[in-house]
Amino acid sequence: MTVPVYIYHMGRLIEKSARPREIKAASDLPAPNVQGFQSYESPIDGSGTISSHRQRERDLNNSGSYDPRDTPAEFRKAKDGRRKLKRAAALS
Repeated sequence: MTVPVYIYHMGRLIEKSARPREIKAASDLPAPNVQGFQSYESPIDGSGTISSHRQRERDLNNSGSYDPRDTPAEFRKAKDGRRKLKRAAALS
């Protein structure tokens, strides 16, 4: 003899075997994140057109540059804090 198990589902008490099944994706594989990328001429040396994120990263890396927008927010906040301290010290 099996004892029925009840669960609380969407505000109602229902038998566990009667709960609706979860809707699953067609695949467990992650879906690609497709983003549009507008090509532009390399601002570093003007040598070529940058047409993908990978080319952008390679161009920045080859020149030893970085985009401040790619830094973590905590880093930007700390940098702004140091800048304010320097400014305050210069004024006093």
